[in-house]
Amino acid sequence: MKLFSNIDARFRRGNISAFTLVEMMMTVGIYLFIFVGVMVAIQIFGLRVYTLAATKLTATTGGREAMNHIRDDIREAKTLTVGNLLTAGNPTTYSPYGGTNLAQGNALLIYPTTNSIPFTIYYLDTTTPPTNNLVEYVVTSAGTNSTILASYITNSIIFDAEDFMNNVLTNDAKNNQVYGVTMQFSQWEYPIATVGGVGLNAYDFYQLRTKVCRRALD
Repeated sequence: MKLFSNIDARFRRGNISAFTLVEMMMTVGIYLFIFVGVMVAIQIFGLRVYTLAATKLTATTGGREAMNHIRDDIREAKTLTVGNLLTAGNPTTYSPYGGTNLAQGNALLIYPTTNSIPFTIYYLDTTTPPTNNLVEYVVTSAGTNSTILASYITNSIIFDAEDFMNNVLTNDAKNNQVYGVTMQFSQWEYPIATVGGVGLNAYDFYQLRTKVCRRALD
């Protein structure tokens, strides 16, 4: 006598299929290839974003450092005048605006004391275009010193003297002047891009502006 002899064959357990070793190796290899490709693409994208961000930060940081330096000198100044420096590196060619002429130009003359020396001239040097540097020229009894504070300036009027309502004044107004500093400059936004073809828009433009009043009002 046989027990369970009438059990349908379809309930019997069939053979179990599985991947072979070669198939597993090929599958793992394909996944690794895709994973490495995705990681490389992410790294390249991250480098591009970093380059763009680093360029912008470098431009704004350098401009703000120049602004802060000029701001400190204006606050500590005894006498200031706004004018034009006709010859770069030659303070004798500085010409302040007088009379009814508006005090706005490419140079700012600062006297920290009532003496004629020392003094400092901040001016726009356009002798090496397209660099156009903002230069600090310091004259003391020991000699002179010139320092480039910012480069690639695109505007010609850097300094002006204003009142509280943003109206440009003359150099004759003493105690109610607020000195404005404006820097518009271009920065190569993406150094890897080509210039002249698809890289024509690789330059970005920035503007930094501040207003400062001297502390020693008299």
